[in-house]
Amino acid sequence: MGTVILRIGIIILGVFLLSVTFSIYVRGKLREKATFLWGILAIAMILSGAVPVLSGWSKRFNDVIYIAPFVIIIVFVCIMFYITKEISVLRRKNQELAMHVSLLNQENERILKELTSITGKDKSEL
Repeated sequence: MGTVILRIGIIILGVFLLSVTFSIYVRGKLREKATFLWGILAIAMILSGAVPVLSGWSKRFNDVIYIAPFVIIIVFVCIMFYITKEISVLRRKNQELAMHVSLLNQENERILKELTSITGKDKSEL
């Protein structure tokens, strides 16, 4: 009976991870590569709990003493997911900042050309 509960718990956690991953991706806070990797992990969790051939591990871990390692693994996965999300947000902001800098450089070049044509002086003299 304990193995069935463990397998159902893994399936529920996999579905939850998959739904959270895609909802955060839709909001734009997770990059495509990270979404793909977390989706693969969630699908692997779902399959390891649902497919009887892949759920042989649950017979070994049906004892109460294995609850603590599972809780630690769940906490570790949550921390890694949060770190991945924050890295994705920072990379997206960094890319946006690089685009702004590029636009400012283009505008600066345009202004310098206009000043050069108005004053007749070279860029180094301005």
